[in-house]
Amino acid sequence: MSSPKPLKRRRQPATPDREEPDYLTREEVLGILGVKAATLYTYVSRGLIKSVAIEGSRQHCFLRQDVERLRARSQAHSGVAARAEGAMRWGEPIITTQITEITPDGPNYRGRSAIELAKAGTSFEAVANFLWSGVMPDEALLWRPQPISIVPDAVLAALGVPMPPADVLKIFSIIALAIGLPDRGLTEFSDGRTAAASQQILQTLAGCCGFLHPPYRFIPPVEGESVAAQITRALGAGTDEQTQHLINVALVLCADLELTPGTFAARVAASAGSDLYACVAAGMSAHAGVLTGRGSDKAEELLLGSNEATLRRKLDMLQMFGRKLYGFNHPYFPKGDPRAYVLIELAGRIDPLPEPAKHALWFLDEARENCAAYPGMAVGLVTLAMALGLPRRSALALWAVSRAAGQIAHGLEQRVQGFVMRPRARFAGA
Repeated sequence: MSSPKPLKRRRQPATPDREEPDYLTREEVLGILGVKAATLYTYVSRGLIKSVAIEGSRQHCFLRQDVERLRARSQAHSGVAARAEGAMRWGEPIITTQITEITPDGPNYRGRSAIELAKAGTSFEAVANFLWSGVMPDEALLWRPQPISIVPDAVLAALGVPMPPADVLKIFSIIALAIGLPDRGLTEFSDGRTAAASQQILQTLAGCCGFLHPPYRFIPPVEGESVAAQITRALGAGTDEQTQHLINVALVLCADLELTPGTFAARVAASAGSDLYACVAAGMSAHAGVLTGRGSDKAEELLLGSNEATLRRKLDMLQMFGRKLYGFNHPYFPKGDPRAYVLIELAGRIDPLPEPAKHALWFLDEARENCAAYPGMAVGLVTLAMALGLPRRSALALWAVSRAAGQIAHGLEQRVQGFVMRPRARFAGA
């Protein structure tokens, strides 16, 4: 794999309406870290900070993300308060869990590789049950339809939500809360209905994928149908078995990634005694941020509707300014998310492959080889959705349905651990 080309010039300084530059000068780095130049170059030689040459100069720029991570790590070693603050910024583990471990090869669900489970054809239902209980059932497990007492179409119509919805995650949050009303959710633990409630949530969210495809309505589950098949039908792909299989793979791969913002929010809600419906709604709302789940919307904006010429111009801009791309270079997977590579490889095998998907695959190869832009899960999902010809925002909907399984697992675990998450703030003055 070739190294990135030298930067032609640095981006302009950040302003209130412009994001911070991705690369810093040597003087800026020395000021941020409070170290000497020799120490900085030691960090570079050890691979802790990425250095990029400036074209036409002997100077180098340094990746801001690496510098900030190193600063947070340094602060975390300076005392208890600083250590706690550093842990909140991609720092040291702060919560004990038996659900998911992040490894260089992707997440392991209770000791089993998510990628291997997906490649083996394990159903999303079996993986969800495994996350919730720690017991792997029949790997082809299907659920019986779980009825709901609301009409999702009527709920959204009453709120005046236009179709197709522009904000998938908020829609999912609303529906997750609604199916727990008026008092169903308050007794699912004491009544021993957590499994039924969990299945109900996922099947309902899967049916909400129907709001993305004409006639824009809720698609309820039917007997003998998998969640992947329900989503395939809801997104307008009928009963196509290849699409069902690939959607199942995506659901399995996305189900959990430890303490993402959404999962952490779900655990906080569970620690306060909230029911599963509220936990998922909290998780969905946190996942709706532009820096997390909505990164798939940004990836769609980047890849959808672009031909090779426009994508080449985007590559030139990326190379010139070192601009971050949404959905790329995840801190846990600096060379790309292994799960995203699985989805991108599967997308490339689809025949016939839609022309936009061909352009997207070309762009991803060029970005990786020449710009050190390595794909994350959002990009993998968008690429797969494009290859399958699914409607806009399908990638985000898949991500949301799948991640709800992990949020439920963490909510259940947090309730068992039985303590309220209530960190203290360090007052810094007026």
